[in-house]
Amino acid sequence: MTVIDRSLARLLKQRRLFLTRERSDAAEIVYVCVDDGLPGGYPVGYVIPSRTGTWFAYARARPGRVFANDQVDAGLLSAEEAVRAVLDHARYGDVLFALEQRAGSDATFTAEVHRAHATWLAALAEPEGITHLGNGRVRFTGPAVAYLRGLPERLGCHVDDEDRIHLGGESYRLTRETRHTGDARPEEEWADRGLRRGAS
Repeated sequence: MTVIDRSLARLLKQRRLFLTRERSDAAEIVYVCVDDGLPGGYPVGYVIPSRTGTWFAYARARPGRVFANDQVDAGLLSAEEAVRAVLDHARYGDVLFALEQRAGSDATFTAEVHRAHATWLAALAEPEGITHLGNGRVRFTGPAVAYLRGLPERLGCHVDDEDRIHLGGESYRLTRETRHTGDARPEEEWADRGLRRGAS
């Protein structure tokens, strides 16, 4: 598989994935890997040809199974179609979460969502880092957002490449919060607090 179309290449890049190929006498295997900074990447699925010329797709589709893959499709007419099947099923949010934590990310994001969605998000066992602030406002840490980026669209809860969180058929904009560095001059600090020097 030497050539992939532009739309698939773009999709892989958006999802922080890339392809590697392993060829043996028996068959060619194409691995779908997370770009974790290491040469081989972190494999989250692979595709292999059948004897009839069609393709099988395997993906890391169940959470908690580190390197285990399940067959998610078969009889596909091309390797590209099989790679897309892997993307439809692969769950690697935990990998992205760990990478973001390792990078020391302190970014936070907020979203205004339906109150029922806010309650549901706050009750999730994974990922850590989601807080319901009240009235449908939710805060996400950078690692939590990374986790949601690594979930397939078919689950109905994921973050896309345009920083929108999709929940139950709705989508909401994520807004990155700005952090105050503490370097503000005293006058700016007073102004921020709505006070003036000399006020009683």
